[in-house]
Amino acid sequence: MKKSRIPIVLLLVLASACRKKPPEQVEADATRRPEKWLAMEPVRLLRDYVRIDTTEGPGEERGAKFLQPIFECAGIPTEIVCPRPRRCNLIARLAGRSRRGALLLLNHIDVAPVAGQTWQEAPPFEGRILRGYLYGRGAYDMKSLALAQALAMRDLKSHGIVPGSDIVFIGEADEEIGQEWGIRWILDHRPDLLAGVENVLNEGGTVEVILRDVRFFGIETVQAGYAIGEFESTAPAPLQELVRKWSKLHSPVVEPHPQVRIAFDIMANQLVSPLTDPLRHLDRVRRNPAELAVLPDRYGSFLEARIFWEGPRPYETAAGKRTGAFTVISVPPGVDPEDFLRPLLRDAAAAGIRVVRAFTGGPTVASPYPTPFTELIRRVTEVHFPGILFGPAPTAGGYTTSALLRQKGFPTYGFSPIPMNITDSMRRHSANERVYLRDYLTGLQLYEDVLEEFVLNSKMCEDCH
Repeated sequence: MKKSRIPIVLLLVLASACRKKPPEQVEADATRRPEKWLAMEPVRLLRDYVRIDTTEGPGEERGAKFLQPIFECAGIPTEIVCPRPRRCNLIARLAGRSRRGALLLLNHIDVAPVAGQTWQEAPPFEGRILRGYLYGRGAYDMKSLALAQALAMRDLKSHGIVPGSDIVFIGEADEEIGQEWGIRWILDHRPDLLAGVENVLNEGGTVEVILRDVRFFGIETVQAGYAIGEFESTAPAPLQELVRKWSKLHSPVVEPHPQVRIAFDIMANQLVSPLTDPLRHLDRVRRNPAELAVLPDRYGSFLEARIFWEGPRPYETAAGKRTGAFTVISVPPGVDPEDFLRPLLRDAAAAGIRVVRAFTGGPTVASPYPTPFTELIRRVTEVHFPGILFGPAPTAGGYTTSALLRQKGFPTYGFSPIPMNITDSMRRHSANERVYLRDYLTGLQLYEDVLEEFVLNSKMCEDCH
C-alpha cells in the first residue's frame, strides 16, 4: 500500500489551530455564558442530545431519531433497525468508490443508569453548561464522541468529497447493560450492514491530561478478559463467606502480550513511583509474587487473573432486608474469564445465594498494531498535539463491543479524541458526568481530520486492495 502524507497546507492549519492554549483561554472558557457556547452548533447538538434520556428503560429510539437528520439533511442515507420496541440502532453509510476497505465509526446511543445517584452539580438530563463544562449523562460516554463521528461524516459529504472506501456510522443499542440488541444482534441478523468493513473506530483508549496539557494519546488495541456477577442473599453471612472465599483468584502468571509491554513502557513515563519501575520491568514482576500482588488491577490483570468486589452491603426491598454484592473478574488476553466465573456461580447457588445477573465476554484478542491505519491516526494526532507520546493502551476492568468485534475478526481500535483528565474520566458512569467544552471542540476537529486523512489514503489506494 502506498504511503501518503497530510498536505502541507493542512499541517500548517492544524498546527496553528492546536497550539497550547494560553492561560487566559481557560479563564474565558470558564466564564463564557451558556448562550455564547450554545451559539456553536456542536455544543447545541450535544446539549440537546444529552437531554434525551436513552437509559435502558426509555431505550434508544428517540436518540436514533435525533441523530438521523444530521445524515439525511446532508444526503447520506440512513436506516433505523429496532430488534425490540424502543431498542434501536442507527446506521448511516457514506458511499465511497468501493465497499472494500470500509471504515466503521461505532458508538452507542444508550447511556449508563442514573438510578440511585445523587447529581449535585446539575440534573442528569438537562445539559446544563457551567464553568465551561456541559453536564449530563452521556456528555462524555459517549454522546460527544457520537457527534464527533456524525459531524465529521456530514462535513465530508457537504464538501462533495467521495472517499475511495465507504464510511459507515452505527449508533448501537444496549451497549451499557445487556449487549443483546446492538452490534451483537447486527452480527447475527444483519451482517450486510457491515459489508466491506476492514477497520473499526470505537470508544476507548486513553488521553492523559495533566493541568489541561495532553501528555499521552493511547489507542486501545486489546482489552483484558471480562466477566461480572451480581448476587443477592436474604442473610448477610452466606454472601460474606462467598466474598471471603473468592477474595483472590488462583491462576498462572502469563507472558504479557507484546502490545501490553509497549503500552506499559510508555505509561511508565507518565506515572509516578512506585508504578514507574515495575511497569518497565514486567519480567521481574512476574517472578516476584510480592511485587505482583501490589500492582493495581488495571495493570496486574494483564499478567494474572484478578477479582474485585463491591459489597456485601445491606439494603431494603419490598420483600424485606437483603444483602447484595457485585464482582468484576479481569483476566489476561486469551484467557477465558468463564473458567473463573462458572465455579463462583456454582458456589453461590450451593450457598442459596441468588444470582441477579452474570456476564462473560469470553477470551479477548488483540487488533494488529501498528498498521497503516493506526499510523494514520498517529500522524494526525501528533499534528494536533506536537511532541506527545502515542501508542497502544490496553483496557482492563470494563467491556466494550470492541472485544466482540475483534473476536469476529474486525480490527477494532478505541480512539477518544476528546482530552479528559482522570478526575472527569471517573465521573463517566457516576454522578455529575461532564465534558469540558473546549476539549470537546478540539476533539471534533481532530476526528474530522482523521476522516479527511482516511479519505486521502483510501483514494490514493483504490487499486491497492
